[in-house]
Amino acid sequence: MAKWGEGDPRWIVEERADATNVNNWHWTERDVTAWSSDRLRQLLLGVRVEGSEGVCEVTEVSRLDGEASINNRKGKLFFFYEFQLRANWLGL
Repeated sequence: MAKWGEGDPRWIVEERADATNVNNWHWTERDVTAWSSDRLRQLLLGVRVEGSEGVCEVTEVSRLDGEASINNRKGKLFFFYEFQLRANWLGL
């Protein structure tokens, strides 16, 4: 039984017997959870909403759980993330 792509002239990437990811062309994955958590805290603590009924401001991010990663597949970036957070706010 032939593998997918075998004999197909459009198939330009040969499978390697040792499954080496040459020059990170096929895939790379990076964990960016720490950076994403820090950045989310920075962005959320600056949130202030003003309206005719008053002002609401985020005062603390008390919980931030989750993960984030960046994947590169053949030159295309894919972002995966999932976070659960709890923020305290003050209304004036």
